[in-house]
Parts: sequence; C-alpha cells; structure tokens
Amino acid sequence: MKKWKVIGLIFGLFLVNLLGYSTIVSADTTQSLNQIVSTESRISDNNTQLTNADKLSRSNPENGQPIIASGKQVVLNNSHSNGISSRAEVPVTNITWHLSEEYISGKFRVNFWIDSIEGVPPAAVDVQIEFNTEPTLAGPVNANTLAPISKIGGLQTGLLGFTELPAKTTFFNVAGAVGFIGVNGAANVKPIPPTAIYLQNKIGQNFPEYVDPVSKKDAETPINTTWTKLSKSPSWSSKDRYIYIKTFSETYGNQSADFWSSREVHHIRPRVYGGTNDFNNLMPVLTPNHRLITAWFNNY
Repeated sequence: MKKWKVIGLIFGLFLVNLLGYSTIVSADTTQSLNQIVSTESRISDNNTQLTNADKLSRSNPENGQPIIASGKQVVLNNSHSNGISSRAEVPVTNITWHLSEEYISGKFRVNFWIDSIEGVPPAAVDVQIEFNTEPTLAGPVNANTLAPISKIGGLQTGLLGFTELPAKTTFFNVAGAVGFIGVNGAANVKPIPPTAIYLQNKIGQNFPEYVDPVSKKDAETPINTTWTKLSKSPSWSSKDRYIYIKTFSETYGNQSADFWSSREVHHIRPRVYGGTNDFNNLMPVLTPNHRLITAWFNNY
C-alpha cells in the first residue's frame, strides 16, 4: 500500500455560555474533520495486493464480536476565557477505541466502540472506513469507502455507531482513519493501518484455518471466492482415499495408523465447486476441523 497523505485543516468552534466552558461544534468544523479523516483513510493504489497476517482471534468483550482494529488517541481540550479569567489550564483527554465486525441481515457491519474516555469528553468524532476486498490472496483489490461514522456531542463509552456493506464471500481487510475534536476545536486524527486479511463466507463466518503439519499445505491460501457451484458433486470413494494415502506416504513418508484414523481427506477446492481428486487438491485434515471447513463452505 502507498502511504496516505494528510492535508492541512483549520478548525473553528464557538463559545456558548458566558460564565462556563461549554462549546458547540460548527457545521464547517465537522465537515472539515470529515474531509481530513477521509483523506487520511484513502488508499491510493487499489491494485496493491493485501498483506497476509494473523486472522481474527480476539473477541469484543461486549458480545463476542471479533475485534479487527483498536487504538488510542490524546485530544487537547483548551479552555476558553469566561470573561473573568484570562486562560485556564489545558486539560487532556485520553481515548481508547476499537472496531468490531459482524454479520447482520445480509450485510457486513463494522462497529466503532469507544472503550474509555479519561478527561473531558471530546466534542465530536468522525470515523472513515476503507473496506478492501479481493477474490483471492493474489488480488485484485477492490476498495470500498463506507459511509462515515460521525457524532457531535454526547460522546461516551460504548457503541458509537456502525457502517456496513452487502455481505459476500471474500478476502478482506480494513483501513481508514479516526478523528476527534476537543472542546475547543483541537483535533487529533490518526490512520487505522491496514489490518490483517480475513476470509469470510456470505454469512460472516471466518474460515476455519488449518495447516497440515506434515505436508505444510494450507487449506485457506488457495481458495478463490468466485468458484461456481456444480449441479452434482463428483464421486469420492474409499479406493480414492487409499490411492491418496499411498501417494502421500510415498511423497512425505509413512504416517501412523492413528494419524489416518483421526483425519479425513479434504478437497481444497471442494468437488461441488469444481475441485478434482487430483493429489495437489487434497490434504489430510483432522476430522473435527474438516467438518468445520465443510460447514463453512455450506455458506460459501
């Protein structure tokens, strides 16, 4: 990915309540925040291959949603003169947040959560998400700029908002930017670095990763999300299994009877999606893991 560029920004806020420190955010200010956040989040080269990394593992403590990104930011909240004192102290607000994702009624939804606010709550927030998809790990990448998540005033911990797009089986990652405005208009905008790549089916289930420890074959890497389902699946017999085990043993060495009794032979490209019984399309997978993979492909 190419580095993102950040444009300059002038923020304006208006003081209300002569004897207090309450402020409001003007429409121009929030529009400017949206513009800089949008610029910060833009990925300039849509044809760059996504970078593979660890997949979803952490859980949202709220309801088990997978966490795909998290961060922390510091916002300055400079106090204004109330007509009596010339300048008060400069409070600092520390904010932590995270993004989670879930499947809701045919859509992939990306949720923005504020985990903690230490100090004066910021006056506004704007979040821009780039949802990048690709049919295979070799690309091509399709960048989808989702609707921004914005809120003025009343910021507190918990779910702040969400953005979404139609669900489909795809490899994807998320990038973007998060911007906060302090109570005097001081802004803090940070990019959301591109996350790891995730593979989900059309109902948002993560692919059950599996790597055979002997052959080192990976069940996920060769997947193409554009395979077409056949009307009938080609046959697979006990003789086919015997031939595969024989070839596997000749290639990687003999394995124990327990090794084979605890495993099923997995078609990396499923037969119903055009996969063959060719040795290169097969790998041994522990039976419970294979059944998870099969269930995942039921919603491919």
